[in-house]
Amino acid sequence: MALQGAALAQEFPQGGEAMSSGDIRKYVEDKVHDVKLADGTSWRLEYKANGYFFINTSRGFNGDGQWQVEDGKLCGQLRGRERTCNEVRLLKGVMHYKRDNGEIVQFVPK
Repeated sequence: MALQGAALAQEFPQGGEAMSSGDIRKYVEDKVHDVKLADGTSWRLEYKANGYFFINTSRGFNGDGQWQVEDGKLCGQLRGRERTCNEVRLLKGVMHYKRDNGEIVQFVPK
């Protein structure tokens, strides 16, 4: 299993810029984003200004939790799970997010 995670480890695209907490908040707050994973799964993420977010996946998972930002990181805690903080970068107006397994995905606004 560890080998699978290592196989997905990626670097951010060349030219990606670190985002301040304010930039991240502005990008996600009160917006819906589509995310496509390497395995073909898609996510619909909705971040509310009140600090809650909702996720629906193409594999039938639906969840919610709380989100926060730190400089260069988007943090979240799905209900019943541990809090995580993940690095983000902005490239050509699109936020790139490094998942816990190392895969880089794009948050594409709807």
